Amino acid sequence: MSEPMTKEEISNQLKSSVYLMVAKMVEDRIKDLQTSDQYKENPLIATPTFIATLVELVFNQITSLGEDLELFAHHASRSTIKPSDLYMVTRKNEVLTNYLKELEEKLNGNL
Repeated sequence: MSEPMTKEEISNQLKSSVYLMVAKMVEDRIKDLQTSDQYKENPLIATPTFIATLVELVFNQITSLGEDLELFAHHASRSTIKPSDLYMVTRKNEVLTNYLKELEEKLNGNL
């Protein structure tokens, strides 16, 4: 039986997954933009440094979000994160909060 992964190993694995997704999203977006006339003469490129920096930013935001969600659930004496915890995190962004609530309703079949 294999030993459980350490927190550092889990973090590295998650960061690798984020890297793959961010790199794909950037690549797809650049392909979309390349079709516009605006970028015909000066094509866009995403340097490895840009992608690595973006990955760090996204990973740090995801980590911070996860910590905030855990804190809100813990404050409510729960070990399970609920949508209400996410709404607390996004409470200062009304548009995002409303979008997430609509998405929750849609997923629950209420729309």
